[in-house]
Amino acid sequence: MIFAIIGPISAGKKTIANYLVENFQFKEIYLQHDNIDDELVNFTTSNIIDTCNRKTTIGKEIINNSDAIVFDDTHKLLDFVTSNWNNNYVLFSECISSDLLLLKKRPTFLLISVNAPITKRYQRYQEKFNNENCESKNLLSLEEFCKLDDTQMFERGLNSIMNKADLKVENINESITEFYKLLEEKDLTKFERLRPSWDTYFMTLSFLTARRSNCMKRKVGCILTKNHYIISTGYNGTPRNIANCYEGGCPRCNSNASMGTQLDLCLCLHAEENALLEAGRGKANGATLYCNTCPCIGCTTKIIQSGVIEVVYALEYRHDDYIKQLFKQAGVKIRKYNNVDYNYLFNF
Repeated sequence: MIFAIIGPISAGKKTIANYLVENFQFKEIYLQHDNIDDELVNFTTSNIIDTCNRKTTIGKEIINNSDAIVFDDTHKLLDFVTSNWNNNYVLFSECISSDLLLLKKRPTFLLISVNAPITKRYQRYQEKFNNENCESKNLLSLEEFCKLDDTQMFERGLNSIMNKADLKVENINESITEFYKLLEEKDLTKFERLRPSWDTYFMTLSFLTARRSNCMKRKVGCILTKNHYIISTGYNGTPRNIANCYEGGCPRCNSNASMGTQLDLCLCLHAEENALLEAGRGKANGATLYCNTCPCIGCTTKIIQSGVIEVVYALEYRHDDYIKQLFKQAGVKIRKYNNVDYNYLFNF
C-alpha cells in the first residue's frame, strides 16, 4: 500500500505519517521538486519555517529517519513501490497536483486528507516555530498565516484535491496521544478501503442507482445479486412513458401527501419492484437484494414471493420491526449494513 497525506499547514500530516511508521511499519517516501514554488499544493510546516531551500528542509526531515527514500520524479516513485509491492509506504512531503492524480490511478493507493481549525493550526505552527529556536522576526502573524493558507487551499488547488480524498480526518485534538487514539478508531490500514467487500460494493451501487430516481419524495436504489453477480437494478419513479414524478407525473407525490397516505394515487414504482420486474422470478429466486432503504410492507411481500433469500439495507424506514418479523416468518434473512461512508458516496 501507498498512502499520501495531504492537508493545510500544521494540520497533522507528519503526525499521521509517524503513526503509520510506528504502528504498521510503513516506510517514509519523499518527493522533491525543484523550481516549482508556485505549483506546490502540499507542503509542511517545516517548509514555511525553514528559510533555506526545500532540499535543505527535506534533508532535515530525512535526518530524523534514515530509512526514508527520496524521489525527484513521480514515475520513479511508482516504479519503486511497484517493485517493492510487499512493503507499505507513506508520502506526506511537498507535492503538486499532477503527482497526486498520477498516484490515484493505482489500486493500492489511498489519499488521506487531514484538516483542523485555522486558529488551532496557527497555534501549532507557533509552537513548532518556538521549538526550533527561530528568530522571532521571522514568525508569521496570524494574518500572514491566513493569507498563506488561502493561497495554498484555493489558488494552488489543495481544497479541490482534499475533496477527492479517500479518507478525511479532522484533527481537533489537543495532544498527539488523543490524535493517535482517533487514528486507531478510524482503522486507517483496513484493506477494505482499497478493495471494498461485496456488501460495500453492492450497497455503494445501490446508492449510486438511487441517483437515477425521479420520485420527488425519496431516492431509493436497489441491486439484485446472485453468487456475487448483478442480476438487475432498480430505482423508484414513474413507469415508462409517464412523465417523471418531479415533472408532475405522480398526483400523490405532487400533492405533497404525508408518508403512508393516499398510496392508491401513487404512480411511482419502488426500486425493489423495478429490480424484481427486471429480473423475473426465475432469476430472483435464491438471490440477495441490496437496497439503500429498508423495504416497505408492499415490497416486502413481493420480495418474499419472488424467492429472494436475503435482504441487506442501509437506511431505516417506518414499520421496520414489522417488516423484519415478516421476513423472519418467511425464512428470509434481513440485516442492516452499518458501514456507509457518506463522504465517499457524495463524491460520485
